[in-house]
Amino acid sequence: MAAGGGGSWKVAYADFVTAMMAFFMVMWIGSQDQKTKQAVANYFVDPAGVSKRPAMPGSVTPTPAHGAVPQAESTAVGRGRSSFTESAESSRVTKVVNDGIHASGETLQYWRGEANKHREEAARSPEVVDQKRPINEVATAALAKKMRDEWSQKIPPQAKGVYQDLLFSSLADVNWTQIAEDMLQHS
Repeated sequence: MAAGGGGSWKVAYADFVTAMMAFFMVMWIGSQDQKTKQAVANYFVDPAGVSKRPAMPGSVTPTPAHGAVPQAESTAVGRGRSSFTESAESSRVTKVVNDGIHASGETLQYWRGEANKHREEAARSPEVVDQKRPINEVATAALAKKMRDEWSQKIPPQAKGVYQDLLFSSLADVNWTQIAEDMLQHS
């Protein structure tokens, strides 16, 4: 104990310094861009950094999102539907391709027509007739293959070398099955 002073000021000072540190942290985080804010939020969701999956199941982006998505069931590549395939992380390329399909009315109508055609063909397939596989599973596999093949054929011939490799690599990351499932569900 100091001569007649006591040590209680130290506790008050420590509380003050802690409050100032918290204040400056909040001010710093508030002034950062969205990517930094998301990184700080991810740290508090998973401090050890073990999980590489989104905090919210079914998230299209790798960043956690909180709250309900309005009209999620009617959203392209949306969640809230049952699926016969394993749930896997969606790539951003999948979302870009799916948004591209839905952006053009003509393209959307074409793929909806293809979805109906593949559903009718699947109903007549031996796998479905013999009850070995469900109709939606067969139709989805066939439609996904057609989509992958057609989009791969659309790569311009002038894209050569690394550009062609990048385009093929991007298309390889697309979850064609997921897009085909959504197309069949909404056609």
